[in-house]
Amino acid sequence: MGAKQPWFRRRRGKGRGQSLVEFTVLLPVLLIMISGLIEFGIMLNYYLDLIDAAREAARWAADADPIHDPNPPNDYLDPNFAFYTNVQTLAKQSLLSASDNRIDWIDDLGDPMDDDDDDCGVTIDGGNDIVISAFGIRNNAGSPVVDRRFPAGYGENGLTLCGNRVSEFTSAEIESRLDPVAPTSGMVLVEIFYDYHMVLGLPWITAFVPDPIPLHAYTIMPNSSVEPTATP
Repeated sequence: MGAKQPWFRRRRGKGRGQSLVEFTVLLPVLLIMISGLIEFGIMLNYYLDLIDAAREAARWAADADPIHDPNPPNDYLDPNFAFYTNVQTLAKQSLLSASDNRIDWIDDLGDPMDDDDDDCGVTIDGGNDIVISAFGIRNNAGSPVVDRRFPAGYGENGLTLCGNRVSEFTSAEIESRLDPVAPTSGMVLVEIFYDYHMVLGLPWITAFVPDPIPLHAYTIMPNSSVEPTATP
C-alpha cells in the first residue's frame, strides 16, 4: 500500500492557494492607494511652489508703495498700477523658478514654440489668478479694525491679474485675525489661485476627487505705506 501524504503538506498547499486569492483581491486596492499617494504628492509639490511664489512676491510688496505715484512728486495715487503689475510679475517669475518651469505664466509674446503657458486658464470653478490687496489697520482703543482696503475702487475683491477670482479674505476676516494689541499699521496680501490638473488622472481617483483641483496659497506681510494717517 502506498503511503498517504502527511496532513500538514496538504494543508500547506491550501494555504498557498488562499494567499494567492488574498493577493489577487488586495492588489487592486494597493494600486489604488499607491497611485492616490503619488497624485497627492505631486499636487502637494505644486502647492508648496505656490506658497514660495506668494511669499517672494509679498516680501517685495512689503517695501513698495501701492498708493503713491512712483514718480516725483509722489502724489497720492490709488491704485498705483505699477505696484500691482510689479508684484504680479514677480509672483509669476517666482512661480516659474520655484516649480522648475512646470508652472509657466510668463508671457511668451506670441512664440508658437512656447505652448506651456498656464496663464489665466478658465475652468468651471474659476481658473488661475493672482489677487493683491492692501489694508490700513487702525487700533481704536484696543480694537484693531481695517480702516481702509486698497485698491479702494475694487472693494472686497482685490486687484486681480486675470479677473477669474476674487480675494478669499474679507476685511472682517482680516480683522478677526488681528491681535487686540496690534498697533496701527498696514499690510499687503498676495494670493495665488491655481487649478491643479492631475498628472495621472486615473479614473478611480477622478471618480471621487474633482479634476482640476483648485489650490489657494497666500502670504500677508506688513506694509508701512498704507498705514492710516491724518491725510493720504
